[in-house]
Amino acid sequence: MILVDSSVWIDFLSSSPSAAGAELRRMIGDAEPFALTGVVITEVLQGLKRDVRRMEHYLSQWERLEPKGFSTCREAAAIFRATRARGVAVTTIDALIAAIALEYGATLFTLDKDFTRTAGVVHLPLYVF
Repeated sequence: MILVDSSVWIDFLSSSPSAAGAELRRMIGDAEPFALTGVVITEVLQGLKRDVRRMEHYLSQWERLEPKGFSTCREAAAIFRATRARGVAVTTIDALIAAIALEYGATLFTLDKDFTRTAGVVHLPLYVF
């Protein structure tokens, strides 16, 4: 399963998407399975200035991977501590997204370089195309 991060969605929605946005468009067109998480949906929706209802409906179509409970929070905190100990600055939200991806065995599709650095610390699989 591929978990698509907000950075890719934001690129996809831009007026001139990069290769990542084009890849997400291909994935959607080919009905390739992928998922989002509530935090990613929140990040995408909070940045919208128009067509909010349409995007809410659009984003609701895909599978959602959500925290399974205390273990997810514990893992996110461990990721946060491990990355900080190695000099990698991550946000609580990014640590939570990484924990969710790891919990589900998902590969994270992102443009956020913080995740590249996080992957080197916690062996987070990243989608490279």
